Formats: sequence, structure tokens, C-alpha cells
Amino acid sequence: MDIREPLVELRSTRLYQRLVELDAAYAQRAITFLEAITPMLASTAKHFPYYTRHDAHHGFRVLRRVEQVIALGCLDDTQPQSFTAAEIYLIILAAYAHDLGMTVFPGEADQLLKALGLTEGPDWETNPRLQSFLRREHSKRGGSYIQENAARLQVPINLVDALDKIMRAHNLSIGELEATIAPSYAAEEKPIDVRQLAIIMCVADALEFSETRVVDGVLAAIATDPSLEARISYLENMKHICVGDSLAVDTDGRVIVSGTFSEEEVLALAHLTFDQMEAWIRGYCDLERRLSTPRLRIRPEPFIRNLAFPNGRFERLGVRLNKRSVIDLISSNAIWRESGGLAIRELLQNAVEACRYRRHHSSQADVYEPRVSVTFDRKHREIVVVDNGCGMTERVILNNLLTVGSSRSAEPGYTSAGYAPIARFGVGFWSVFTLAQIAHVETASFEPYRGDPKAAEAAVGTAFDVSLDHLKEYTVFRPITRPCGTTVRIQLREDIIIDDVFTGARAQILCSEIPVTFRTDDEEIAIPNVVPDVPDEAVLGSRGKIIDEHGIRLFPWRDSKGKTDLSLLIAYRIVNGKPTFLLNDRQSLMNALPGLRHSRTSICGFGAPLRTTHLCFDLDRVGAYLANRTTPDGIAFSLDRRQLIENSTSAEFAKDVTNLVHDGYRAFLQHTNGQDLGTIAELRRQAAMHGGNVYDSFTKDELFEAVRRFPDLAPFKLYPLRGGDPIHVRADELQTLTGIVCFTQQHLYAQTPNGMVMHETEGEPGARLVQKIMTNAVGISFVMEQDRSASWLFDADPDSTVTFAQVKPFGPLAIQVVQLERVDVSRPAQVLVEVQGRWTGAIYLRDFVTPKSKPYVFLGRYRVLIKRSSTLAAHFQGLVEAGRHSKLADLVADLQEDEAGYTPASVAAFLT
Repeated sequence: MDIREPLVELRSTRLYQRLVELDAAYAQRAITFLEAITPMLASTAKHFPYYTRHDAHHGFRVLRRVEQVIALGCLDDTQPQSFTAAEIYLIILAAYAHDLGMTVFPGEADQLLKALGLTEGPDWETNPRLQSFLRREHSKRGGSYIQENAARLQVPINLVDALDKIMRAHNLSIGELEATIAPSYAAEEKPIDVRQLAIIMCVADALEFSETRVVDGVLAAIATDPSLEARISYLENMKHICVGDSLAVDTDGRVIVSGTFSEEEVLALAHLTFDQMEAWIRGYCDLERRLSTPRLRIRPEPFIRNLAFPNGRFERLGVRLNKRSVIDLISSNAIWRESGGLAIRELLQNAVEACRYRRHHSSQADVYEPRVSVTFDRKHREIVVVDNGCGMTERVILNNLLTVGSSRSAEPGYTSAGYAPIARFGVGFWSVFTLAQIAHVETASFEPYRGDPKAAEAAVGTAFDVSLDHLKEYTVFRPITRPCGTTVRIQLREDIIIDDVFTGARAQILCSEIPVTFRTDDEEIAIPNVVPDVPDEAVLGSRGKIIDEHGIRLFPWRDSKGKTDLSLLIAYRIVNGKPTFLLNDRQSLMNALPGLRHSRTSICGFGAPLRTTHLCFDLDRVGAYLANRTTPDGIAFSLDRRQLIENSTSAEFAKDVTNLVHDGYRAFLQHTNGQDLGTIAELRRQAAMHGGNVYDSFTKDELFEAVRRFPDLAPFKLYPLRGGDPIHVRADELQTLTGIVCFTQQHLYAQTPNGMVMHETEGEPGARLVQKIMTNAVGISFVMEQDRSASWLFDADPDSTVTFAQVKPFGPLAIQVVQLERVDVSRPAQVLVEVQGRWTGAIYLRDFVTPKSKPYVFLGRYRVLIKRSSTLAAHFQGLVEAGRHSKLADLVADLQEDEAGYTPASVAAFLT
């Protein structure tokens, strides 16, 4: 590899030689600067031993690339684009110093290690925490170091900020580069365009591709390291070796790249790298061509690639896409057919996103007030979505809006600086063609008009049409003058009912931090900017008079927790000074209510159904809530946005919702004099009436979470075995009790001369039945009712079991037995396995004896106990170890057949 002494390399460049001609003093300052930072740059290899080169030679190569991508006139003082001495000086320093922050500066080690909580051990220089910090902060650190040491480095103080901006640019998105780097700087009594210099540097850095990027000895070190990090480093380094210095810019500004590859993974990585480089260069060129004096000669076109793979025929696209078919699929009814409102939601969400983005990047000087309107014009059968957001450049239109599956949110840097986008997939726009055949778009980007609100109202924009009937390989952009922002106008097909679309669209948004207005011919609706109160209609429907008929009351409440806002409404009655969810002695309020609307959750106001868990009572049977997460950060949506994909962020959202509901419920109990454990337990039972009391499924972590998060709202009701009033115990006080708890969760039926009869086993009658049956049993302290809290105990006791008692004329009754001392509330309950298939549920291993000596017991629809010492248990454990869950589901289904008197051959051998 041809790597010479850094000063020799610098002096060989045309840029430095031109600087000497223009200003020898600046040239000497550049020499002093490079002499000072070269040792620091060399130390980057200590902290990143598997990385490609980031030392002074890399800076030299970047400087060489600058010479290749700029117009020839940049070094000719007779041409208008000629560089000044200060501009060349800044380019040279930025080329060498843009990665300066990736090392530990002289004298900084102790302070930095202390700040990161590290000690100076033998491997401190490659500690992952230090590496992460240096990578994340390097673009800021380099400029700060230069500012603090400007005198020693001989950097003129008036140029420090300009240099800092150029150095940081390679870590910014195109939009951030334009937003954070002002074009108006000056030096030597001449204007300089720092933004343009930053663009030139970014292009050159992106193209710096050569075998000299590979540090001596790195491949030998990688060869002895089996880690994933080493494998990634190997591919990255081999990519540079296989291409070498075979990347050039031809006389027309086209990039040509060639190379020979023996490994398909390396070749695939090279193609991906060049794809990314092409995207960057398109963006930089789009920004630079809007400047008054363009200086780039490189063209924003696909690279000419000649990447050979002698070991076979390497096809770039393993899966080929037919563009027309993909767009037809997206715009068909396959995803959005259930509601035309979903398509309008996509447009509205894009509009809100545009306003959020512009607001985030605006200053007080912009005097920006975001707004969005959606107009449903019945007369002209069209829908118009208007926003005054960030708007779009032609680059964004082509690369994102008109590129299927390319969302602007995926651009490097777009989500930085504390900004999280709502957008995700880059396909939602095409859903409008479920409603229309053509969309007319007008837009103007806000970025050129920052700090000039008056000019932003008459911006230079563009208009274009998108149509499925005429899907073209080109787009015609027509210049227009309009306020910054975007207007999308769609003409509805004849079969679309506009009022249905309006109703569906309105249902998609709960609230919005960005002012949103829905307009029709006869009404205007302003969307609330925060979660609204739950309306009475959500609980009462049109039956408002039932409040007086039955003495029903409504309890409203609202609060916020972290990033979640919530409002709550609970229906109840007061009887004998206590709250109740009963209409009368045997009926719940559900019998009077018209059928509650489900509670709603949203992200930034847009509906996003959330699976909440661990609620202390069945709220949706007696009330409702509205909840909104105010940021999309970390949220993952399904493609049609109607579901949240479960991850740590959605789990945090669900937890916040649950905690807020519980806070509201506590306020309700205090307001209604219902804070005693007996009332809380009774309200929980009442809310679960008429189908809510599901106790025959595995409870997993429900008791664990109740003890940790809401022990006061999850009391246990226990009947002393030998009579007396029931006692109530908080979930976190179970450990104060000892003895055995019994209960039944089995329904008893018997055929009599008068037909089939059922013995009452739910509620207090069931508890009294067990009390009577077990009255003489030794060691039993309590009995319980047939409910979910009993299942909590059964699941939390790893040795819980069942016993059987004869109840005439009903036959054997399964009674579940729990030892209170064994109940473990310190972790979620454990079972052998949960399965789905022909049978769905949880499989337990327990010790028991059945009346017919069967090695299994079904406890309802979704639980089965397998006898630990049986051959059936050994067989099941083997299937679990083999991961054959589907086979297990089949076998349990066959056990159900055996229980019904029809023994399948698959289980016969395990039943003896």
C-alpha cells in the first residue's frame, strides 16, 4: 500500500499547492495543524482495532476525492466558482479532522473514564462503552477540541465555527445539514458558503473507497476471533480490498467502480454500500444545485458498476419486483378495504408528520404555527388534505413519496436530535387509490425559507399528478408559488360514498398535538389537542334517561404518566353508602347499559389498538378509557397501522395505561367510600359477572404483577373452613397466612327423571359446598369462590394438586388444593408448556390421584394436569425438549376424546 509521511502526502495535493499560491500563511497553518493531530488520529486504531482506517492517510484520501468531485474551475481564479484561500484551508482541515473525535485526546483519559464509569484496566481502550461514546459523539468532540486548542493548532478563531460545521456535516441527514449550517459566512473580506463546503466534504468522504482503508494487521487479528464483530469487520475490510483503488469519477462526473470478489457476502455488502453512496450523493447534489454557484461536477446518477464474481453468476436481485403489480397490491382493497377512512388516515398522518418535523426544526424567528385541514367536498366529490408542514423537495418526492417502500424516516439522521417520526413504511400514500384513480399534489419545502416567514408564504414549489391509470416511468414537475407545506387532492371514484369515508377517517384520530380540522359542506370539527374526556355516550349510548331510572352515576377522571395521557369514565350505583356495579341483587349494570364502546388507545392521536393486561377489574364492562402516547419513539406498527407490534415500547405503553387506570380506580374508590377490601373484592366480582369471570386458563404473571403494582386493588376473599364471615387479604399480605386453601372450578351436572340439573358452584354457594365437603379434612384453613384469584393461587403453588369428592347425584367433584406457604409471588407462575393447535392451553405437571386412575385431569377448557410420575408425563417432557408443541396440542386433544369415552390409539399406551 502506498502510504507516505502525512506532510508529504498533503504537499502532493493540488488543493494544498493552490493554497500555497493563494496564501502561504494559511498553507503553513495547515501544516502546523496536521503535525499536531496526526498522532491523535493514529490512536484511533487503539480504540477501534477492527475498523477501517481513520488516520491522517484517510484524510489525505478524502482530500484527493475532493479534487475529483469538484469542477475544474474551483482551482482557477479566472472562474466564478474558484475557491478562496480560506475555503481551501477549511476543506483541508476538515478532510483530516472530521474523525478526530474518535480518539481520546491527550490528558483526557482520566476524566473520560470517570464520566463513563470505567476504570483504567488492561482493555479500557476498547471497552464497548467507550467505543459507543466515541462513535456517537465524535462529530461534536472534534470541533470542541479544536475550539479549546485553536491557538496551539493555529486555527484562526473566526474560522473555528465554520470548521466545526463542516466536520459535523458527515453525520447529518440532508435536511439537518441544510437546517443547521447557515450559508452566510465570510473570511478575507469575502463571502464563503460553508454549507457548500460541507456538501463537497460529505461527497468526498462518501467516495473515499480504497484498499488503503484496511489497517495493517487487522485481517490477521480478525482471523483468530470467532465473534460476530470480527466477522462484520472482515466483510467491511475485504470490501475495500476487493475494490482497491478502482473507484473513479469520469470526465462527465459519473462514478465508475470495478472489482473482483471471491465471496458472495462481500460482493453483496459492496453493492449495498454503493447503493447507500448513490443515495447520499443524490441528496447532496440536489441541495448543492440550488446554490447560486454550483461547484460539484459529480452527477447524481447510478454508479457504473463492474463487480466480477468468478465463482458463479451473481444476480443482484434474488427477488424481482414488478413495480406495477406492487403498487396495484398496495392500492388494492387487500389491506385497506374495510374502511376508506384508513386511506385518509395515511394522508392525515403524513400531514401531521410534516408539521411535527417543521416545528422541530424551526426557530422563534420562523413564527411557525402548524395546522392541518381535511376537507370533504360532497359537491365536487373530492377530499383535500392541506398542511403547512415541511413540504417536499423534488429529491424527497422522487426518493420517498414516489418510491414504493422508501420512507423518509429511514434516511440517516432523520430521527436524530431527539426527533421520532410517525412515518415508517413508505407505502401508505398509495392506499389513496382505494378511493381514487388520481392524486394531485402541490408542495413547497420550508428549508430554504427558515427565518423568513414572509417568504415562506410565497415559496417556490412544485405540482405533479400521480395516477394508476397512467403509471409512468417519469414525473412532470410544474413550478408553482405557494406557502410552504403540501396539498393532496383526490377525486373520488363513483362507487365511493364520501360520508362513509368521512366517518371512517374521523374515527381514526382521537386527538392531535398539531391543530387538525375536519370540514364538510355543513360542519367543521376541530380535533382536540389532548385526550378528550370519555363522553357519556361511550357508556350510556342513547339511553341517557337510565341515569334517573336506575340511579346510575358516572365518575370521570383524567391524568398523565410519563408519555401517556388517559381519561376514564366509570358507571356505578350507590347502595347503602357503598359503590356497586349491580343493577339489582342478581344483575350487573351491563343489563341496563346499551353495550359499551371499547376503550381506545392511540399514538400521537392516531388509533392504535393496544393489548392491555393486568387490569385489576373488568373495566370495559362498567366503563371505558381513552389513552394516547404522545410520542411514536420506539413504536412499531403493522403495515396497515391498525395494530401495534409488541415490543418493549408497546409494553411500556400498556403498563402506563394500566397504572393510570388503577390510579383512576383508586380515585373512584375514594370518591365513593369504597376503599375497604371487602367492597373492592365485591366490585371486582360484580364487574366480572355474565361471562367475565374466566378462571380456567393459565394466569402466568398476573399474581406477580398484582403484588408488585396494585396489591391494594387485588384482595383475596377467603372463607374460614369451619364457618364465620369471610376475610379479605391484600395480595402482598398472602405471606402472613398459613394452611391449605380449597376451591372447585368445576361445574356439576346430573341427569334426573326431570331432566338435566346443575349444582350451583359459582360464587358463595360453591365456596359453601366445598366448605361442607371438606369440613373434617385435616390442615385445611380456607375455601374460596370459583374465580380468577383462586387460579392465581393454584398457579403460584408449584405443588398445587386436586382431590376428588363424591357429590350425589352428580358424581366426583374435583377440588383444587393450594398450600399457602408454597405460594411464590416473587416470580411469574411456571408450567410445563403452553401450546396452540387442536387444543390450546397450558400443560401442568402435578401429583394427584383420579377416581379412574387416569394420568391427567382437565381443569376447564384451557388447562390440563399431567401426573408427574406417569409415562404420559415422560412422553410430554420429551416432546417439550424437542420443541414439538403442535404434537403436544394434538395429544391433549386426544386426551379429551379419551375423557369422553373414545380412546385414540395415540394415547392408549400412556394411560395404563
